[in-house]
Amino acid sequence: MIKDLQTAVVEANYDWTFIKIIADEGVGYGECFFAPGLTALIRELSPLVIGQDPFDIRRILRILKTAGFQASPQGGALGHALAGIETALWDLVGKALKVPLYALWGGAYRTNIRLYADCHGESGLHSLSAIQTPRVPWWQSESGESEVSLEVDPKHHGGLAEDAERIDPKAYAERAKAVIAQGYTALKFDLDIPTPNPSDPYNGTLEPAEIECLETIVASVREAVGDGVMLAFDCHWNYTVESALALARALAPYRPAWLEDPVPPQADEALGLLLQKSPVPIATGENHYHPQQFARLLAMGLGIVAPDFQKVGLLGGRTIAELAELYSALVAPHNIASPLGTLAAAHLAATIPNFLVLEHHGLEVPFFEAMVTGRDGPVIQNGEVVLEPKGGLGATLDEAVAYNYRKRGEPFFDAA
Repeated sequence: MIKDLQTAVVEANYDWTFIKIIADEGVGYGECFFAPGLTALIRELSPLVIGQDPFDIRRILRILKTAGFQASPQGGALGHALAGIETALWDLVGKALKVPLYALWGGAYRTNIRLYADCHGESGLHSLSAIQTPRVPWWQSESGESEVSLEVDPKHHGGLAEDAERIDPKAYAERAKAVIAQGYTALKFDLDIPTPNPSDPYNGTLEPAEIECLETIVASVREAVGDGVMLAFDCHWNYTVESALALARALAPYRPAWLEDPVPPQADEALGLLLQKSPVPIATGENHYHPQQFARLLAMGLGIVAPDFQKVGLLGGRTIAELAELYSALVAPHNIASPLGTLAAAHLAATIPNFLVLEHHGLEVPFFEAMVTGRDGPVIQNGEVVLEPKGGLGATLDEAVAYNYRKRGEPFFDAA
């Protein structure tokens, strides 16, 4: 029987929001995708979890979805909360049975999970608040307090600090080579960056000079890493069909693995038009929550689905992957999680035959590997997550390390 459900938040490159479920059968940990007010929502839901049998995962999730449906019928923060709770339940059950999660789901096709490293054109930690504004975490700032910018960029630049006048393709190339030297064989760079020739930030267009600038960056990176490295490029939903198509045509000679999220996530018809004409593969999905949404995109011809398992949940992720297999499509999950959430995503990736590659977004987080304990080796080895045949996630959150980087003003498990 479940005795308690607790939360903690770590201030890293994003807010890593952790769930801890305590039951007669043991303890399980999970991770949620961030959202404003997320822990308050989880506390509201917790009475519906306490007292339940932790093995009744599907029934518990159905109860919670019903409870929050009116406020969040399309996913959103409710989906984030449920995904973290679900992971904690699976971890608890796996540890109680002394079985790794991939074994609970039918066994692994692979236990070394290939990663692609999310890179920037400059080194150093990029950190965003729960409302997507740039910040300096308190543990990194000279003042000892979080320093959050309140300037909201109408064009999503991912909080990057690059000065458009200092964009240097050689810096991107050097960054790519440095990451490849760590053992990664796949990289992704953002292309929705400030350029020296900015267009209107509201209308979703790219001027020819902007496309030329972005093409120069991509060419420099490809030349630096050679043909044997997978390269992907992210647009963060910023562009019209015409601008996205012009960008795709410009990048085609450099053989990108995919162009990610070129049009807004609600614009399914726009995506369909782009899929018909794009000379490069298109990937999307991190802002979709329901298998029905992915079924629609797959029917339009989407060849690479990129769900985020900290949003859609692990059971939802399995369903989406099975739908993708029906269309001979590949799965490249979005993932900005801590090592705990990354392990959860990797366990699911292990069971997906049509898995392509998993995102890693924590290169600059100095305490990434220290956040979990109980493993025989590092979580990431030579650009891969290495799964160990231990119960549940195969690791547990190191609460002492997490506490050192906790988000001020948020409960930290029972030390709230």
